[in-house]
Amino acid sequence: MLLKKELSLTFRSLTYWLAVLFIGVFLFTQLGSDFISLKQPEPGQSDYGIAHTTNKKDIQQQTIYNLLQQYNNESYNTYPLGFLKIVKPSKSDQAVIEKIIEGATGRSINQLNQIQTSHMTSTPAQQFNAFTMAEKIPIAKSYTYKQFEKNMAEVEKIIGKGSDFAKNTYLHQSYKKLNYEEANHNFQTTLTKDRVSGAFARMTCDYLGIILALVPVFVAATVVLRDRRSQSQLVIQTKRISSFKLQGTRFLATVILLLLPVIVFSFLPAFQSVYVAQKYQHTGSLFLFYQYILGWLLPTIVAVVGISFLVTTLFNGLVSVLFQLGLWLLSLLVNGRQVVGSIGLNLIPRFNAVGSRELFEGIFTELVVNRVFWFALGVICFLISCVIFDLKRKGRIHYGHPR
Repeated sequence: MLLKKELSLTFRSLTYWLAVLFIGVFLFTQLGSDFISLKQPEPGQSDYGIAHTTNKKDIQQQTIYNLLQQYNNESYNTYPLGFLKIVKPSKSDQAVIEKIIEGATGRSINQLNQIQTSHMTSTPAQQFNAFTMAEKIPIAKSYTYKQFEKNMAEVEKIIGKGSDFAKNTYLHQSYKKLNYEEANHNFQTTLTKDRVSGAFARMTCDYLGIILALVPVFVAATVVLRDRRSQSQLVIQTKRISSFKLQGTRFLATVILLLLPVIVFSFLPAFQSVYVAQKYQHTGSLFLFYQYILGWLLPTIVAVVGISFLVTTLFNGLVSVLFQLGLWLLSLLVNGRQVVGSIGLNLIPRFNAVGSRELFEGIFTELVVNRVFWFALGVICFLISCVIFDLKRKGRIHYGHPR
């Protein structure tokens, strides 16, 4: 009965419907009405796309090529807080970087620039790209990958944090061009292992995860402050219902009502995944799709609602909105340049790609740990909020100020 009442109160809230509208608009503006078309590669295509590479020579060539370009420009890109910051090196720093480049390639800077110029003039415009340029960068036979890692750490120390030469960054920014066999293998993997639904679900979760890391805080804060706005604190204090039961019912109602639009709005990509699978004579799976939705997004909702309950209960105001906004921005900025396979303990795991099953399998354990961590944190924050609410209810503590 109490859960039904709390569901009804929140369901009739203007804040809730604004949150629902925001979630829906964000998802459909990002994915579009057609979501993503999955096309089977055909022999003879000029481009089969790219994929992350673990080939050490490719990583070295692309990273050294990038370093050479920034050396020639005498400016280096860094993203210390997620925003671009151009670093202008001193002459001594340039000399150190020049030595690293020449040691890695066995060529002088002038020789390397001549190689680039020659390639640019001899390559048709339609075939000219960073891949073909990086492939022309020679790597000295005596230059080991271990030495490369050591050199890049030195470069990062010179330039500063957030540069392109941090290990995690250059590994994520190293790609390879796919050939027909590789592209077809990825396509078949999407059909068989992912059943299309899994691949579409990861992309859907990526976008929904961004908005769900912020929007629930408004609904949760409204729920916690509801009694004060309606001036019913004294009535609640005289009720026999336990603080845990009252707060627990509100917490559960908030989570359910936030999960509901997520399930509804994801119907379109879910059914499209089934349709695309059938198009290629395979069977999609709505059950698989919603396993991703629940496993990936429910922990985000629980975490944000739990944190909001705690901060709002503790400070008796809308501080939780500012706190969550800061956490949301930080989460986006930390992995802003790595949108496929960036996990860690970030509130917003990123996997902005359809397919890439092998990469997903490689980070699956890390993702599970991440989701369990945020789910547990949300529950712990909620339990602490119950204790604080009970102490306030009994008049033992008085945080916040009357409004």
